[in-house]
Amino acid sequence: MTNAQLGGFVAELADLMALDGADRRRVSHYRRAGTAIRRFDHPLAALIAGGADLSRVPGIGKGLAGFLGDLVRDGTSARLERYRERVPPGLPALLRLDGVGVTRARALRDAGIDSVEKLGDALANGELRGVHGFGPAVVGRVRRGLAEMAALSGKSLLSEADRVAGRMIAGLRGAGLEGRVAGELARRVEVVGALDIVCGAEPEVLWAEAGAIGRASRSSGKGDNPVEVSLDGVRCRLWAVPREVIGAVRHHLTGPPPYLEALAGRARGKGLELTPAGIEGSEEDGGREAAIYAALGLPWIPPELREDAATLARAERGLPRLVERGDIRGDLHMHTTWSDGVATVRRMVQAAAGRGYRYVAITDHSPSTGVVGGLDAARLRAQAAEIARVQEDHPDIRILRGCEVDILRDGTLDLDDEILSELDVVLASVHSVFDMTAARMTDRIVRAMENPFVDVLCHPTGRKLGRRGPYPVDVPEILREARRLDVAVEVNGGPRRLDLDHRGLSLCGELGVSVVVSSDAHSVTQLDNVDHGVDQARRGWLQSDQIVNTGTLGEVSRWIGRRRR
Repeated sequence: MTNAQLGGFVAELADLMALDGADRRRVSHYRRAGTAIRRFDHPLAALIAGGADLSRVPGIGKGLAGFLGDLVRDGTSARLERYRERVPPGLPALLRLDGVGVTRARALRDAGIDSVEKLGDALANGELRGVHGFGPAVVGRVRRGLAEMAALSGKSLLSEADRVAGRMIAGLRGAGLEGRVAGELARRVEVVGALDIVCGAEPEVLWAEAGAIGRASRSSGKGDNPVEVSLDGVRCRLWAVPREVIGAVRHHLTGPPPYLEALAGRARGKGLELTPAGIEGSEEDGGREAAIYAALGLPWIPPELREDAATLARAERGLPRLVERGDIRGDLHMHTTWSDGVATVRRMVQAAAGRGYRYVAITDHSPSTGVVGGLDAARLRAQAAEIARVQEDHPDIRILRGCEVDILRDGTLDLDDEILSELDVVLASVHSVFDMTAARMTDRIVRAMENPFVDVLCHPTGRKLGRRGPYPVDVPEILREARRLDVAVEVNGGPRRLDLDHRGLSLCGELGVSVVVSSDAHSVTQLDNVDHGVDQARRGWLQSDQIVNTGTLGEVSRWIGRRRR
């Protein structure tokens, strides 16, 4: 059982306890523990199986250690099952909605609304008017939250699809089969409808091997093509094809349709035909992906750029060298145990050094975010002493002092200029008060960027995929002002954020706005979020020199001081 699964069970128990009326402090403890377990960078199940006493681990304790032991040994827990019997099964899902906390979820239950489906019906029928706590503003948030949840229904976040693709391909490789990712995952789309994998095999062989991978459940019959399976909630389609056309079929399945239609039109203009198996009528080996582009007189186009006919027009003018993961030399957005992270400054720095980074910024939250341990001036100065001690032990990586500072309702910042002036890098973010007009939100963010100590605007639209849509904001105006003020804009690699999206990042490239690719890591393992940020930067046609943290330490140091001279 993975840490993510164990943490998910602990989070579920916390939700059930809260809905059942348990003590708030105990529930809060379990919520924090669930988050910490998901972010833990050692497999807890292996530790438990090896006899480790987790009750001695800070934040776990005897009761939770016993619960985790039950999960690892039995796959469930009598305690969890008791709570599941007491709480309506659809009620916990309501807590995932923006605007619905425990109190409102219990009010809905008392009104006979105990599932997402019933809540949708109640909204449609105007039945929420009399429910305590559901005024017009909350109803609007709930309506938008339901729409976001529906948009992700039956689909997977990019990070989830990545994990399952790795397991699938490894399982196929163990059976002597080659699998190659296609479709939306190959294009690095934020939300993946189905994971497509192309495999050189007969359908019957693929069907047999797919059922033996992990806990995959098959939903197609023997001999069907594609073989459809589900693994860890991710819908997968495994396509059996002759080995000699794996590349061409992968290209066809990657699409998307408007892009393939544009390619097909270009092929017809040359007296050729583009088929799922490659190019017909070409002297090239039309079954190879690269050969398709050679036959059409085009450079090979990376999957992240494939959208429509406009892609071909831009490719004819010349393709940029897109940023790559290896270009990133440092991470400027991460959290530690000083706020809501689960690893110490030392552990985060060690892990970043292990990735080959030359610099990192420790950027814990300011107080108004409401997270435990938000840093005021005194705590930021106390943290500075710890950073200095860690820096002495790690001279090969520069540790920058920073803070992710809240943008308040009126556009002022959560910390005054005196303390901001002491920091190496300042990130500014909106974390609350989303119900504004686009004009007011835009003015709020621009006012924050006008502060001369602000270096980076983080997750500029505030979206959380499947949970909360972007708040109303004029993104082009924000980016024009960022360019005028010389403030960088973040692409946040957090799987639910990926914000800015590729359209906004493309506009950054056109306007000359500097971009920071960040992990927003709250644990060691989340440092890998940077990779998903790079994916979105590539989708936005960005090159290495357009991204701040591809620069050397000297270049980044000069960039940091640019507005403070």
